[in-house]
Amino acid sequence: METELTDGTSNKLLSVVIPNYNYGKFVGEAIASIANQSYSPIDLIVVDDASTDNSVEQVEKAFAEVGDKLASTRLIALEENVGKLGALNRALEHVKGYYFIILDSDDILKPEYCERTIAELEKARLEDDTIGFLYTDCTLISPTGEELDRGKSTGWDPALLERYSFVPEPATCLAAPVLEAGPYDEAIRKGTKHHKWKRIVANGWNGRHLAEPLFCYRMHQDNLSGIGKRVIDEVERGEGGERILSGYWPLQTTER
Repeated sequence: METELTDGTSNKLLSVVIPNYNYGKFVGEAIASIANQSYSPIDLIVVDDASTDNSVEQVEKAFAEVGDKLASTRLIALEENVGKLGALNRALEHVKGYYFIILDSDDILKPEYCERTIAELEKARLEDDTIGFLYTDCTLISPTGEELDRGKSTGWDPALLERYSFVPEPATCLAAPVLEAGPYDEAIRKGTKHHKWKRIVANGWNGRHLAEPLFCYRMHQDNLSGIGKRVIDEVERGEGGERILSGYWPLQTTER
């Protein structure tokens, strides 16, 4: 871990990247959840990965509705599909924040997510300056937004990353660890977050878990990890209760 962290802005700008592929029906809500954060300033970058639906139109509409709630907004519309990590790589050069979040375009951050996680991250870093990201539990929601159950992440243990994927995507990070670990392997199409966290941790960074459900993780038939179909089927069978997410997320793989 050699990167020297510097406060690039006096007001601790937060950059949020939303990679999107054919989630036009969800991406507007994801953008609105960023605009409604109690934290500021926020710089939002949406990378549309050559969607074939109305995603670009929905992003532009959501940007217009956001108005001046965000410090800046940027849409990067790709002409060829490069996958989620490819979309992230295209965004990295535009990341200017001191903090950084990747939000999947079908998920939603609760209004206090950024303020709460940044405060907890800074508190954790007073104890251990190798801590570069903080992640939380979540509320599992249906395609139309109804609450299903709670999704629980596992307490931080870097050794577990070899066997499980347990750190969710919208963890709040210092931007430097994410940037220094890139570019990410675009051949990885499933278990993309597992690949990203492994790269970051290999550089000497650690995480911290906050056991509060501060974001909404949408369950639907098209979740890349396959978790949505599994959870929806379980709920329909009457299998309720908390779910340990490491049992649902795949490890990094080039399989499609």
